[in-house]
Amino acid sequence: MLSEEKEVLNFIKEAFALKEQGLYKPAVEMLYKALAMDNDNIEVLFQLAELYSFMYNYTRAKGYLEQVLTVNPNHLESLKLLQKILEKEEDFNAALDYAKKIFELEKSSENLKTLVKISSKLNIIDKTWINSKYANSDVIFEIAKAMYENGEDAKELLKGDDEQSKILLGKIYFDENELEKSREIFQNFPNTTENAEILNYKGLFALEDMNFTEAIKCFSKASNYAKTNPVYFYNLANAYFFNGWMTEAQKAYSKALYLNPESLDYRYSLAYLYWEIKEFDKCQKEVDAILAINPNHSGARVLKALILNRNNEFMKAKLILEESVDLGYNDDFTLTSLGETYKSLDMFEKAEKVLSEVHGRNPENLDCISDLADVYIKEKEYDCALNLAKKIIQANPNYIYGYVLGAKISYAKKDFEKAKEFAQEALSLDMNCSEGYYYLALVRLEEKDFDEAIECMKRAIIYDAANPVYYAQMSNIYKAKNDIKTALEYISEAESINHSTEYKILYRELAQLNKKS
Repeated sequence: MLSEEKEVLNFIKEAFALKEQGLYKPAVEMLYKALAMDNDNIEVLFQLAELYSFMYNYTRAKGYLEQVLTVNPNHLESLKLLQKILEKEEDFNAALDYAKKIFELEKSSENLKTLVKISSKLNIIDKTWINSKYANSDVIFEIAKAMYENGEDAKELLKGDDEQSKILLGKIYFDENELEKSREIFQNFPNTTENAEILNYKGLFALEDMNFTEAIKCFSKASNYAKTNPVYFYNLANAYFFNGWMTEAQKAYSKALYLNPESLDYRYSLAYLYWEIKEFDKCQKEVDAILAINPNHSGARVLKALILNRNNEFMKAKLILEESVDLGYNDDFTLTSLGETYKSLDMFEKAEKVLSEVHGRNPENLDCISDLADVYIKEKEYDCALNLAKKIIQANPNYIYGYVLGAKISYAKKDFEKAKEFAQEALSLDMNCSEGYYYLALVRLEEKDFDEAIECMKRAIIYDAANPVYYAQMSNIYKAKNDIKTALEYISEAESINHSTEYKILYRELAQLNKKS
């Protein structure tokens, strides 16, 4: 008998040694040998349960734990392991029952903390725990966290000087829009911190201060420390986007979406980026994916309408945007896009009405002012349009489209010198500004300087190769130069991008002229 007990003990010791090396299956084999000799051995049954839990075979693990608890219903280690398995399986009601039993059998701060954490998953908060003699600082923090997640005021419980309490208090102030209090808490953490959550909030405040470089630095560190947290990659993408680093932003948005493919916010931000960088097919793909899940997604509906506008399907875009307004979406993006659509349909009165509404409630919205100025240009109210362009430039001397508007208005008024000045101002801010080159080209054409006009239009095309207007105007320049063959090539390119009736007619006219020459 003693020899048999010794052999069982040797098998258990061998299993322990194998478990320490991470060799779980061989350890299980050793325990099976022990179990064959002593099938009611609680230690062997528990060790088998633990090994199967390490191998994520929770069904087998629970089977062995039930055998242990049949023999000893108060076996603490088995109760704790079963509770952990139930948590992993998200069976929180059953896990809570075991957590209560564990706390009754072994009253301790650690067990009370576990009880609070599981209860919070079920939105159960027993505030009598606050006064328990086992409620140490960790327990109080867990209660505060549970109250915070349940929408209750937890600030009074967060008076400790420990890092986790400060972080939670800073988050609460941030959520309550008490930004200065939140900022003070997070800024007091050292810059050398390696806590991802602290770095994330430091990044958010840097973003608010428009310190994009610092924001990128903080979010990069946060996402490096927490490689599976999509929020940090999303915030990093936003910082890249606002800093104009579109390639980096696209990669970071894609990473956030990979980590959380269900997030429509992440997908929409990626779609909007594709719109901004003129990758319209990719934008359409993301928009379609969003609308398949939520047909009433406001931003995605606007992007869909903008893509339709770009394809000259203005009536379809109009219907989508008017329906969005009927659904209650009267945000600036929806209304300015609707105004742009009305303008394209020569419905200037309606365009002016919706854009004036946006301008009235948000007079600092320069995009809206620009769109309103465009409407005035269409209505040939050039002085009103020019006043708005000057207002834009005065508000933000670095807002390029203000100068583009100035060039557009001055050209329409046949003030070619002024048009040239505005275009050159735009190019001084951004040498890649296609509109700047476009209006310079138009001015050079008026001056009969065909070679310079061609050079300027070539640059406009380089920086916006998908714009059919530039190809059509280049065709016009070559036609004026009496180079019909090249003019035909450019109008053909314009028509291939935008199958408008206007371009088809111009193509036929040039084709006839080319045959005669």
